[in-house]
Amino acid sequence: MLEDGAAFLKRGDLNCAARRFARAAESAADGGDPAGFGRAQAQLAALEESRGEVDRAFEHNRLAQETFLAIGDGEALVQSFRVDGFLHVRRKEHTAAALGFAKALSLAIQLDGRLVLTTLDQVIPVAKYLAESDQLSALLPLGAALGRAVESPGPEQKREAREFAELAATVAGVFAPLGVLASEPHLPHAKRRRLAASSTHQAWHVDALTKRRWELAALVKETLQAKLSFHEELD
Repeated sequence: MLEDGAAFLKRGDLNCAARRFARAAESAADGGDPAGFGRAQAQLAALEESRGEVDRAFEHNRLAQETFLAIGDGEALVQSFRVDGFLHVRRKEHTAAALGFAKALSLAIQLDGRLVLTTLDQVIPVAKYLAESDQLSALLPLGAALGRAVESPGPEQKREAREFAELAATVAGVFAPLGVLASEPHLPHAKRRRLAASSTHQAWHVDALTKRRWELAALVKETLQAKLSFHEELD
């Protein structure tokens, strides 16, 4: 039924997809299959989010999260936390969205680097959306939350994930200065320049490490020039 629902979803038939996912959830609950129930609820959450039914999506995602937590499915829980972030963005609850993405990133770092990159692949478009929507001040809690998610990973962190944690910390350091610049209009020129330089240099570093995977330097440059009237070239 999940596969049938996914096929209907691919064809754009959301109503049939929703019915299949709902039947899959009922069948899994009746058959004592918590993993299947969680996957069905996650599919319903994503579907309702695509239809703009945010309240319904939150409820399905809550049920999915509770299930994934109970059965110890860390990868699915990371995805569920990311969905929370997107849903809060829909509501313009930017601080809550930041916390959702931070939880996803913190857990991803405990699991593997692939999940860290996948999480950042979703966080960075959100940051671009906020910048383009004149919501730059929301980048401050986003950067701060991501920074806290990686600053104390704990002894259980996998060795192979450490380099990804360092990358995530650098990404976090790109956003927070931009948020400060947007929310503090009376900053002294010297401090404004230091914050801009910090964000720019870290963005260049991320671009170098990832072969411009997210083109953060371009985002920072455009933001500083077009949104914050910062027209100086930084060397």
